[in-house]
Amino acid sequence: MNTAVPDYKALYLESQKQLAESRRMLLETELKLKLALLDAAELRRRHFSSSKSDNRVSGSGNGQLGLFPLGAGEADVQASEELTAAEVEKANLEQDIQARKRRKAAARGPRMVFPESLEREIDIIDPNQNLEGYKIIGEETSEVLVMVPASFKVRRTVRRKWALIDPSQTGKKGVLIAPIPSRTVNRGLFDESVLAHLLTSKFVDHLPLYRQQQMFRRIGLEIPASTLIDNTNAACKAITPIYNALKRETLANLYLQADETRMQVLENGGVKGSSHRGFVWAYHAPVDGLVFFDYRTARNKSGPEEILANYKGVVQTDAYEVYHSLFARNKGIKHYYCMAHIRRKFDEAAVYDRDRASWAVGTIAKLYAVEKQIREAEPPLPENLIVKKRVEESQPILREIHDWMLAEYPKVLPSSPIGRAIAYALPLMDSMKLYTLHGQLQIDNNLIENAIRPIALGRKNYLFAGTHATAQNAAMIYSLFATCKKHEVNPHDWLLDVLRKLNNPTYDGKFSDLLPHRWKNHQGNPRKFK
Repeated sequence: MNTAVPDYKALYLESQKQLAESRRMLLETELKLKLALLDAAELRRRHFSSSKSDNRVSGSGNGQLGLFPLGAGEADVQASEELTAAEVEKANLEQDIQARKRRKAAARGPRMVFPESLEREIDIIDPNQNLEGYKIIGEETSEVLVMVPASFKVRRTVRRKWALIDPSQTGKKGVLIAPIPSRTVNRGLFDESVLAHLLTSKFVDHLPLYRQQQMFRRIGLEIPASTLIDNTNAACKAITPIYNALKRETLANLYLQADETRMQVLENGGVKGSSHRGFVWAYHAPVDGLVFFDYRTARNKSGPEEILANYKGVVQTDAYEVYHSLFARNKGIKHYYCMAHIRRKFDEAAVYDRDRASWAVGTIAKLYAVEKQIREAEPPLPENLIVKKRVEESQPILREIHDWMLAEYPKVLPSSPIGRAIAYALPLMDSMKLYTLHGQLQIDNNLIENAIRPIALGRKNYLFAGTHATAQNAAMIYSLFATCKKHEVNPHDWLLDVLRKLNNPTYDGKFSDLLPHRWKNHQGNPRKFK
């Protein structure tokens, strides 16, 4: 008869776990006891505060405070020290428990692996014992990520002068010296690497220049604010041709999404104590993944009217009346709207009329269910099958929503939330069937709203632009960085390389190849950015 062998390892681990739990409970009990004793000491101090034995709380006869020390006493410090030691021991115990859990989790699946491109610093640790008579039979390795604070160095460029040894030679210049290397800021103090850092920190990490100035100061660099501003403006001016190329290529797409967001500007016609509300208009080409922003001083139709004057294609927007009045006159533009905005209106009306709003939101969800099936199809559906699926499944849902609105609108108050939601959506429904007729058209404007989000985050940090010109500079950088994000291009690496190529007289490549989506294809293994 076979006798089962006990699993000693499991028994040992279970006993260690019980021991650790017992120690934890003991420490918690001791901590509660010490806190209770501290509370009791405080109660005694308050109860006997009028006694002469406590010279720290005695008062004088005229009602004034006595001249006793107001700092913490030795007993208070010692009691705090004991409590702190107990808390540290408890934290160490919990950390050991968490470490064991992490080891178990690591055994079940792979941990995060650091990129091989990161520099490795090897730290060899041997037992702190007498190793005589021992030999190395193996090793265990572990890696942790180390943060090295940003550092700077100064590059000194020495241009040596060369003179003819024999001045009598003719046909040669007497003195030769290499030309000054071309830089973004002529005779400036900053290398392109610093310019790329400034712009990335401000427009990707949302750090205003005054905060960057403080960061420089902490590492011993006193840089005037005017110097930072001048250099960022110079970098923006240098990449203006790349921005213009992005703008032209975006408008060459036959399908655009458009939206706008506000940007405060200090420049306000000399009116003290106030700022101007400008607007950044966004134009997104979903098919090619291109985005460009255009700053305008107002929200009227002058901006998109100028940008889209010669445009022919499909434009998707929200229901802002400027778009409707603008595109109604341009027969070369097919205009439709955003289902997410329609759904949002009914979401907001749910508190007032839950039944109607829930029906509308639930029925719109069926449209998004069709889009999810298309998006997750494996292998990806060709365009003709996408159109077929939308026509067969989405168009009947759109007609159902439209007919429901026609029937329900007379039954509700026009000024009520549900009445306003139906009034908003009803005129848009006829155009919404347009997205079902082409596989590359989107059901909503969410992609462009995601592209605009960095501007909203940025203005919460730097609050406003100084002038209308700097607001347009911001729109320019946001355009290029948003396109970088669309194509998972690291914006700092892209900008540094582009600035250096623009200042390299020997660069013979195409400037259109410097746009982020093409630049990525010319790099060996660029760092990704999401």
